[in-house]
Amino acid sequence: MKKSNLAIIFLLIVALAAAYGYRRYTQRPPSFTKGMVGRDAPSFNLPASKGGQINLADYRGKLVLLNFWASWCPPCRAEMPGFVKLQKEYMDKPFRIIGAAAEDKRAADKFADQIGVNYPYAFGLEAVMERAAAYGNPDGGLPYSVLISKDQKILSVYYGYLSEAKLKQMIDENI
Repeated sequence: MKKSNLAIIFLLIVALAAAYGYRRYTQRPPSFTKGMVGRDAPSFNLPASKGGQINLADYRGKLVLLNFWASWCPPCRAEMPGFVKLQKEYMDKPFRIIGAAAEDKRAADKFADQIGVNYPYAFGLEAVMERAAAYGNPDGGLPYSVLISKDQKILSVYYGYLSEAKLKQMIDENI
């Protein structure tokens, strides 16, 4: 067989494997997220990018999207501009996004400044990954989003890229 044919077959196999992985992890949540919906949202107190702490209890009475991300994560980078847009759109409504960057402050701030993040976010690899595990993501896969009700119950868990349209639907259904 010619080298060019082998290269094409290899690329086809890689593309099929990538498509399978994308479908598996964005269309169906991993089994470890089962049982999270309906539970009380675990409390947390994480260092905030702008100083102080972010505490979930401070958001009681608001619908909250808790989004775990990192600047090096391509799907995180892709979904966050939509989050910025929706946070602005729903600013006068009882909805807030809280980000949790699984990295150091400098890297998180640099990316957040680039895209104009308009919502509070925490940072710190260890602390954020501990919170992700408490919210049903023990392996720390990113992005990982959790929708929390006004009375701080977990409404849904979303593993992988969360589109602006899907988030808008989730907000409108629960606000």
